[in-house]
Amino acid sequence: MKIVIIQNNKKQTHMSRRKENEKEISENSCCDIRRSNLAHRLCGQKTSDSSKKSDDQKITEDVTKTEGEIEVWTNLSQEEMNFYVEEFNKIVPGVKVKVTVMPSKEYRTKLQNAFRTGTNAPDVATFEISDLGVYKETDMLENLSQEKYGAEDISKDMIPYVDELSRDKEGDIRGLSWQSTPGGFWYKKALAKEYLGTDDPDELAAMLSDWDKIVEVGKQVYEKSDGKIALLDDVESVLQLYASYKGQPWVDDNNHIISDDYMLEMYKMMETVVSNKVDAEADMWSAGWTSGMYSKDMFILTCLPTWGLNFCIKPGIPDDEMDKAANTWGYMQAPIPYQNGGTWYGMYSKSKNKDAAWAWIKTMTSNVDYLVNGLANTWGDFPGYIPAIEKCIEEGHTDIVTGDQQYFADFYETAKEVKGDPMTKYDRQAWTSAGAQMDLIATGQITPEEAVQGFKEDMKNIYPEIEID
Repeated sequence: MKIVIIQNNKKQTHMSRRKENEKEISENSCCDIRRSNLAHRLCGQKTSDSSKKSDDQKITEDVTKTEGEIEVWTNLSQEEMNFYVEEFNKIVPGVKVKVTVMPSKEYRTKLQNAFRTGTNAPDVATFEISDLGVYKETDMLENLSQEKYGAEDISKDMIPYVDELSRDKEGDIRGLSWQSTPGGFWYKKALAKEYLGTDDPDELAAMLSDWDKIVEVGKQVYEKSDGKIALLDDVESVLQLYASYKGQPWVDDNNHIISDDYMLEMYKMMETVVSNKVDAEADMWSAGWTSGMYSKDMFILTCLPTWGLNFCIKPGIPDDEMDKAANTWGYMQAPIPYQNGGTWYGMYSKSKNKDAAWAWIKTMTSNVDYLVNGLANTWGDFPGYIPAIEKCIEEGHTDIVTGDQQYFADFYETAKEVKGDPMTKYDRQAWTSAGAQMDLIATGQITPEEAVQGFKEDMKNIYPEIEID
């Protein structure tokens, strides 16, 4: 079938788009992600009522025969979407897909207006993790837990935290993700060997299993290298770990902001990291930080999720030097099993093409062959669908930069432990406000106690309904 791409932004490569976008997410929301017996064993969550009935005619389970036309809106790159549509039409040839690509800031405004008014709204849209929190408690997104869709059957085999984030407060599925984004520490093997005595991921994880150990080892690295090398890249690594695994929403159902104790612990650790020269002040997400991944020896560890290898580390390696970069990086578990980022597909509740829209969502999130061969092996994305993950591990997924390390198995172990922190409309701004206070601590302008108060006041100024002490 014919593929129609409408691009409203300047040409942008897949990698540069994702780097730019994740920078925005980290600045504005951080990234800037239960249902089978297996899933419940992993996370211990209570099941929702998956026996909900619908009077609508059940959509066929075999979506490969579906015919129709849909429009998909996204802030992903044209390169990405071209790939996705081509792969989709190999599986579902009878659905014509029209794609509209927009820059992130423009995208959010236009999507919101289209959904609210119903004017020229897409059938399917992509939602970054924080954006999903804005929409999933509204009637703008179709309830995919309805029996006619079969999303509950798919969710049985989703990574627990991904499934958790896909659901509204009533337990209904409002979107499905093709990926999961657990994270840990990526490290330069040569520097780890020189300054830590080993490049074995298990030995390193044991050596750096809590923050006290990280600080102590960081001080030793700084001293041993005469101040030339730091253990961590940037103090934002602390923010990534703490804020991505807080176990509570930024703002709860009663409009109370996150507890002072947790924020204070985070900001005190940031102060400790900075004052003890544990970080290289590499300015995470900057061009210098990216180039430092390969061409500069500034730091040993960087805190990144699954997409970090392909969208942060490898872009810093010149194409003609990729062979030289072989087996130079490794992945290890961090003290906290956190996640960062992720993208979901959601269906507009008033779409007139719901059968074709469902064919897209189901195929792109649960077709194993596509997820393994088309997504993981081509783009390096780590799936959210467990059967696809297990097949990747079985096939021994590796990368030239990591040598023979089969890091997907480590991703999987981390993903099992990640909490599905509730996502709300406050998340994007909360990350912005938390990061702003972090910068002030890093430059010695405020104390951790002042940072906590500054964060609360900043959120209150933007959202008057929030209650603070």
